Amino acid sequence: MLQTLETWAHRVWRDRDETAIDAMLEIDTQAHGLGSQTLVGPDGFKAFHASLCGLLMDTELVIDHAIEADGWLAALCTFKGTTRVGKPIAITGAIHARIANGKLLEAYNHFDFVGLFTQLGLLPEDTLQRCLSGRPACHD
Repeated sequence: MLQTLETWAHRVWRDRDETAIDAMLEIDTQAHGLGSQTLVGPDGFKAFHASLCGLLMDTELVIDHAIEADGWLAALCTFKGTTRVGKPIAITGAIHARIANGKLLEAYNHFDFVGLFTQLGLLPEDTLQRCLSGRPACHD
């Protein structure tokens, strides 16, 4: 299972190979945690992939630690990239995936998207603190 996620990380994120998405997701694979809607199948994931690749160059998914049990893989990860102006970004996250026969069948993703958008300059540096204090993130 770890080999499957490593192949996914390499082909989908480092090589940006959309054919890997078709090859490694079933038509009904559900990917949770990558937006307000569950992404279903290769087409659902491709839209997310294209958007993120549009924001960043040199993307990379690094698997920092993984545990396998009962057809599931839990992985702590670091997602890295470079902005269009050359600024490196990195966020941490976790993927819990059900994997069989080299395919991701179901995935629960938990990544620091607030951190990503803050590093991209799309959210104020103090977004988390503002929200925790009950203040809107983008208003004074």
